[in-house]
Amino acid sequence: MNVWHALGVALVLCVGGTAHADQLAATQAPSRTPGSSVAAVAPDDYHIGVKDTLVIVVFDVPSLSETVQVDNTGFVNMPLIGQVAATGRTPNQLSRDIATALNAKYMKDPIVTVSVKDAASKKVTVDGEVTQPGMYEITPGTTLSQAVAMAKGPDQVADAHHVSIVRGAGQARTVSVYDLEDIRDGKAVDPQVEANDTIVVDSSGSRKFVRDFGSIFSVLGWAHP
Repeated sequence: MNVWHALGVALVLCVGGTAHADQLAATQAPSRTPGSSVAAVAPDDYHIGVKDTLVIVVFDVPSLSETVQVDNTGFVNMPLIGQVAATGRTPNQLSRDIATALNAKYMKDPIVTVSVKDAASKKVTVDGEVTQPGMYEITPGTTLSQAVAMAKGPDQVADAHHVSIVRGAGQARTVSVYDLEDIRDGKAVDPQVEANDTIVVDSSGSRKFVRDFGSIFSVLGWAHP
């Protein structure tokens, strides 16, 4: 084989290899259709709710990428396209909605991702005479006793016979009172709590008096040995 023939063979192999690599890459590359979106980092079955904080990213368009909070009406406000319904949608569904709206007028085949930064709509507030009052994240099926347990349980002056679930706001606000002791003893049903509920554990007047009296007595005993 002379030198020119060898070079010819090498060139054919090189071109053939490159063509094969290009063909392989084409078959492995993900296909995209107008309005497609990249899956967001969130559970597929999670449904966005009011007050959730979302991170919306439009690939290669920083001016359209931002962190937003779902308002009380269930919408998020996006540049160019305005308000988009968010509540009741999964992150992937909202990604597609935003991509479709952008694709209709402003961009060709935008890539949009939506992820949930803070699921405020899946939390309840536990207040009153509990060890650690605060907001706690719940899952479907969380009950009243479980929510109180998240707050480390009733404190020493709590009235476990009078625990309220406050639900809704304004004229739609309801207050239901439960006996935590009866629930624990199996005498009453342990009700399920819902997102945005406020749970209030009342104080026992007698226990509070004993606590306060004991505190005063301790101070007086310290002041007058």
